Amino acid sequence: MRIKSSRLIAWWFFVTGAVAVLAIAAVASNEEPSNIELESGIYYSVKKGDTLWEISNRYFNTHWRWPQIWSENQQIMNPHLIFPGERLRLFHQIWDAPLAPEPDQSQIPSLVDQPVMESRYFVYSSIHRIGFVKEQPVEASGRITLIKGDKNVQKTILGQDESIYVTSAGNTPLKVGDVYAVYRSPVPVKDPESKDPVGVQYYKTGLIRIAESRQDYAVAKVEKAFRSIMVNDVLLPYEPVSSKIQLIPGKSGIDGKIFMAEEGSVVFGNDVVAFINKGSEDGIQTGQTYAIYDEYSIEFVLDTVDFGSLLVLHTEATTATVLILRSDRSIQPPGKFRSPSSSQNL
Repeated sequence: MRIKSSRLIAWWFFVTGAVAVLAIAAVASNEEPSNIELESGIYYSVKKGDTLWEISNRYFNTHWRWPQIWSENQQIMNPHLIFPGERLRLFHQIWDAPLAPEPDQSQIPSLVDQPVMESRYFVYSSIHRIGFVKEQPVEASGRITLIKGDKNVQKTILGQDESIYVTSAGNTPLKVGDVYAVYRSPVPVKDPESKDPVGVQYYKTGLIRIAESRQDYAVAKVEKAFRSIMVNDVLLPYEPVSSKIQLIPGKSGIDGKIFMAEEGSVVFGNDVVAFINKGSEDGIQTGQTYAIYDEYSIEFVLDTVDFGSLLVLHTEATTATVLILRSDRSIQPPGKFRSPSSSQNL
């Protein structure tokens, strides 16, 4: 009798378990499809003689993805110094929300003459580390002075998780828990052709959080080190931004210059962050895309050809920070960009 009872109990668990699995599967099958982020990648162990430049070319068929590899591996403080045995994540992520469903016009007469808007996105996971060019310098909230526990020798390079001393600028209080973005002291930028001043570059190096507040200084913790954080770097209020950038059409009639790459490269291409000489005052908005083009003359006739595209990541009044999405040839400042035709908009 005991054997029969145990068999009945086992059979009961099997039947109820199968029913539960089928029920879960049925519910899952009836769920509406949701927007998801597609994420894929592999890991690579650095060998002797490797460089990010060559690793990028080996895995992505272009040298110009090395900044993306660097941005996705925050343990690398200097992109020119990688060591055998280091484990690199080779990662690419693009997320595209499906189009909004077409409304039933017979059921909603008021929408008959209204267009159905697309909802498309580009995910740029390094959005939090980009800098900008501003027409005039802004007042800093503070400045990095020393690494904690080292009052006699000023260390010039600080890494992630280190504690540092910071001083406030003017009457700006540095409150415990506040997060600040860290930038190099702003550097003047000129137009590569006319040599006229364009503004000042703010080059982001990391994020810090205020841990202690004293009378004359504060102690902060390095939350993120995007590049080497240095003594005398300045602090600005941190404003979080989403890595999901909604794509919108570029403004018509725009014609401008790509006047420099963020890292100062004299020649650059795909996936490089750069700056353009148009901003919010010109109608430039985050999420817009524009065509990169060149001009050439044939028998005294000037013609143009598009060979790439860029995406606006951040805007200031007279400039904007952009990502080179595609470039079929090398760009050497000043590059040219313009409003794309409707068929070229992403």
